[in-house]
Amino acid sequence: MIELIKSSLTEDNFSSHIQHKSENVFEPASKEYKIPDYFDVNRITILPVNPSRFFIYWMLSKDNIEKYKESYPEIKLFVEDVEVLKTKVYNHYGDIYIHYHAPFKKVYAVLSINDEFVLKSNEIIAPSDVLSFEDEEIWFDKSINSEKKIPSKLDKKQLEELLKVKELKIVGIKELLIETPSSKR
Repeated sequence: MIELIKSSLTEDNFSSHIQHKSENVFEPASKEYKIPDYFDVNRITILPVNPSRFFIYWMLSKDNIEKYKESYPEIKLFVEDVEVLKTKVYNHYGDIYIHYHAPFKKVYAVLSINDEFVLKSNEIIAPSDVLSFEDEEIWFDKSINSEKKIPSKLDKKQLEELLKVKELKIVGIKELLIETPSSKR
């Protein structure tokens, strides 16, 4: 330790002496990486935003763009394996928001061109459209494959107080909020 202190002392006897070594203080360690504008893959992905709104993005490979250059794709939305909606899109890669109310339902998208199947997206389950007022919530930890029950933050008494403030009727509130026709599984 004493050798380190002695070696840090300079002729002016200050250990905190600052020396200017070079004008080029920072030199990049590697070359700059540019994110490509386009990935040469075939892909369509659907993501739920809420029970009524879905975000879909797609891209076609250069080979498929060349194959279908005279035509435009259609995005078809399927709920529980039934086509419920389709829309023409005017690009071979892009994204779109689609509105369709489908809580608790299996949803996926298909990209087709000239009524020919090209790609199918991942399948998702649309999120709930109602609040849950159970006494506890179940949380899943995928990293260790376990589930944990924690007390709910809003119980039925708090809900009743909230509704009284807004001057709403409490009669039949359980059926109204938990068992709406759109949320039946």
